[in-house]
Amino acid sequence: MPVSTVSERGRAFRLRRWLCALACLSATAGVQAMDAAAPRDPCGAQALYALSEAGLLPPGDTLPIVSQACRIWPFDPTLELAAVAYPSSADDRMGERALRLVVAVLDAKDARVLSTHQIDLGEDAAFALAEDGILLDTARYDLARGIRAFGVVLRSSAPGPSCPDGRANDEMTLYVRDSERLRPVFTSHLDFWARVEGEPCSWARGQRLVTEEARFTIEVQPTVHHGFADLRVQANVTRTETVTGSDREQSSQRRDSRVLRYDGLRYDARPLQNGFFWIQDTESE
Repeated sequence: MPVSTVSERGRAFRLRRWLCALACLSATAGVQAMDAAAPRDPCGAQALYALSEAGLLPPGDTLPIVSQACRIWPFDPTLELAAVAYPSSADDRMGERALRLVVAVLDAKDARVLSTHQIDLGEDAAFALAEDGILLDTARYDLARGIRAFGVVLRSSAPGPSCPDGRANDEMTLYVRDSERLRPVFTSHLDFWARVEGEPCSWARGQRLVTEEARFTIEVQPTVHHGFADLRVQANVTRTETVTGSDREQSSQRRDSRVLRYDGLRYDARPLQNGFFWIQDTESE
C-alpha cells in the first residue's frame, strides 16, 4: 500500500475523532453563539484539527480546551480568526492553571494556518478564564491602507478580593498580520471599577461611598504616526454616590478620553495610566 494512502487515511481517522468529540459539545456551544452581543462563536472541527496538526494545540484529547472563539473575518471573508486556550495540565483547578493562548488566522476554506501568535497566561485570584471567556472583536480598526487589526478579549471569571479599591476586566489585545506571525500592537482592559471615597465593606451608618465605573470604546483617528492611525480611547464613566443606612443614591455620567500614538512597534499606552486615567477624586470636583 502506498505511504501517501496510509497517511491520508490516518489524517481522515484523526479528523473523524475530532468531529465525534465536538458533536458532544454542539449543544452548549450553540448557547454561546446565540448571545448576539458577544462574538464568541465556537471553533469548528476543521479549525481545531488544523491547529493541532500544526503543533499549536495538544494532539487528540490529551488536554482539554479551556476556552475558544472563532469567526470568519468580515474584513476578508476568505480568512477565519481563531483564539483557543488550553492548560499545561488537566489536573489543575480553575484559578490555578497555567494556560497557553493560541491566536491564529486560517484560510477559511481549507483551514490552513497562515499567521499565529502564542502567549502564556497564569491564573490567580484576579484572573481565571471560563469556558466563555474569549471574545473576538472584529470592529473596523483600519490602522493603515489595507491593514485592519482585530481584537482578542479575555474576560475573567475570578471573584477577586472582597473589598477592593479597584478592579479591571475584559483585557483586549489588537493584532495585525505580519507575514506568518500576528503582532500585538495594543493592549488594555476595557471595563473598570474604582472606589473614590469611603469603604465599600464598612456598614457604619452615615458613611458616604463614592464609586466610579468606566467602559472603554476605541475609535480610529485620521491623524497618523509611524504609518498607523492614532487611537482615541474614550472612557464612558458612571459615578455613583450612596450613604450607608439611607435610600439616597445619586448617579451621574461623563466622558474622558486619551489619544494614543503608534511608536513603530506598538501603541504607547502610558497616557491611560494603567487604564485608570478617568478617575476623578472628590477633591478635584
